[in-house]
Amino acid sequence: MSIPGLGQIPAETVTSATRTIRLNPAWEWRFEVPPGGTLTLKVLSGTAEKDGVELAQRSAYSFAGIKSKILTWHGCELEVEGRCDDDFTAEYTNPIANPATSYLNLHARLVEMRIAAARERREGPRVLIAGPSTTGKTTLARTLTSYATRQGYQPLMVNTDPDEGMLSFPGTLSAAVFATIIDPEAVTGWGSTPTSGPSTVPVKLPLVYYYGRKSSEEDPDFYRELVSRLAGTVSGRLSDDEAVKSSGLIVDTMPISEKGGIGLDLIAHMVDELSINIIVVLGSTRLNAELTKRFAEEKTSLGEPISVLMLDKSEGVVERGEHFLQHSREAVIKEYFFGDARRSLSPQIQQVDFDSLTIYKPSDYSSYGDDTLVREEPSSLMQHWTLAVMHASLRDSPETLRVANVMGFVYVADVDEERRKMKILAPVPGRLGDRPLIMGKWPEPFINLLG
Repeated sequence: MSIPGLGQIPAETVTSATRTIRLNPAWEWRFEVPPGGTLTLKVLSGTAEKDGVELAQRSAYSFAGIKSKILTWHGCELEVEGRCDDDFTAEYTNPIANPATSYLNLHARLVEMRIAAARERREGPRVLIAGPSTTGKTTLARTLTSYATRQGYQPLMVNTDPDEGMLSFPGTLSAAVFATIIDPEAVTGWGSTPTSGPSTVPVKLPLVYYYGRKSSEEDPDFYRELVSRLAGTVSGRLSDDEAVKSSGLIVDTMPISEKGGIGLDLIAHMVDELSINIIVVLGSTRLNAELTKRFAEEKTSLGEPISVLMLDKSEGVVERGEHFLQHSREAVIKEYFFGDARRSLSPQIQQVDFDSLTIYKPSDYSSYGDDTLVREEPSSLMQHWTLAVMHASLRDSPETLRVANVMGFVYVADVDEERRKMKILAPVPGRLGDRPLIMGKWPEPFINLLG
């Protein structure tokens, strides 16, 4: 186009956001998609995986608000559409140079143990992954779980890090049997939280306990109690199901300091309660030495020695800032009630009288120094909080309620103190007054789901 006196006006150049990336064997493509952004990826040729989940050729995978990587063992060609905050290709001269090879070798060793366990009708490997913050513990747990399911095993996955929920909200401890593939597109990487909507990837049904705090060290006694409860249920499932029993379990843990302290004591409690026989330490020689020394002479409840194995952390592990983590927590809560880009849900909105609700919260103090539950009158302070619906009776004592498992969650959309009514969002219809609710101390409300 030309304008008199100005001459030819050049057309604006539009840069295509679609590009092709070629990876040689054992290379990784690492990428960061910002909150609110979306990236679409296809495997055009070859084979590729994300956290152990093999990606199908020519299928479009969408990722939003994520920091992750695509690994290929045999080479591949990727088509990527969208923009990243940062991305690059990690090149290795041979597969041995990539730390992911040691994860594959660990999986092969676990398979040998599972085969022997099935033959001898005993429990398979019980693996606990420990390490400081930002060492890739959760990624390794997902990878080992994915590799196991791809070979037909049914490992029981346990999450004891309240900062990041597994198939549940943050602030919880959970466990679930993984007999089918993990959803690679899920916000948390584990899959969708159980809701009323259909899913292309089979939904896992986790056992969930409500801790309601960010760190295990905020209330270590209560944390130990929940771990013991979780361990009891896990042991029951291992005893009742032969396929799960021989597949064993994998435990993802909270970050612990290299200087030891209470974190080491909590890890020791898990090892004892869950009869752990393999401890994998990621990225810390000091922590490896501490745990090796601590468990050198100990045996599991089944009389097995406890092995401590150190692995290098992946070079692709990156720090996730608080803003990024907050967005991830928000995305999990939104998905639970409203679904995601692949499926939309229609949550139920209920107007509930104050008098019909039974709500508890952790007490701010106790004469004995222990954190207990106290009955809480509904108020505007609860607005925008998520409350846990407990699998318990209204007649149960606070001591019983605090260690009951979770049925689901509801969201307090609005509170009218004058009319003594509360507007509550629930994923499915049902009487809320029939079950006790618990309001934790974390995560604090930071979103308004209804706008």
